[in-house]
Amino acid sequence: MAKSYPDQLAEWVKRRESNTKRDKNLVAFLAVRGDIQLAIEAGYAVKTIWANMHEEKRVAFGYDTFLNYVNRHIRAKAAKAAKAANAADSVPAKTPSAQQQPTNKGGKTSAAPATSEPKVKAPDATPGFNFNSQPDVKELI
Repeated sequence: MAKSYPDQLAEWVKRRESNTKRDKNLVAFLAVRGDIQLAIEAGYAVKTIWANMHEEKRVAFGYDTFLNYVNRHIRAKAAKAAKAANAADSVPAKTPSAQQQPTNKGGKTSAAPATSEPKVKAPDATPGFNFNSQPDVKELI
C-alpha cells in the first residue's frame, strides 16, 4: 500500500541534510496555532503565551520568531476576514434609476425626491463664536 503524502514528506525532511531550524520552528508553531489563537481570543498577551509554551517546551524558538509567526499566521488572517466582513456589510444601497423618478411635462426628470420627506436646510452661519469687529450698539446697552 502506498504511503500518504504527509508520511512521505516527513521521511524526506528527516533524510534531508540541510534541515533548517526555520522548517522545524514553523512546523512546531503550526502544531500549536489553535491553542495560541484561543489564548489570544481569551485576552492573554502574546509574550505570556510564548513564555508558557517555551517553558513547557512546546516551542523551542525565541519570542521574536514567535511574534513573527503570530502576526503572519494568526493576526493577518483575522484582519483579512474582518476586512472581508466589513466590505460585505458596507455595500451601498441602490439609488432609484432615472426611469423610476417622476417626470415633468417636458419629459425631464424632476430634482425633487419621490418621498414627501422635507429637505434638511443647511445652517446659514457656523454655530459657535463668530468675531465681529464692528459691534452692534443695541447689544452693548
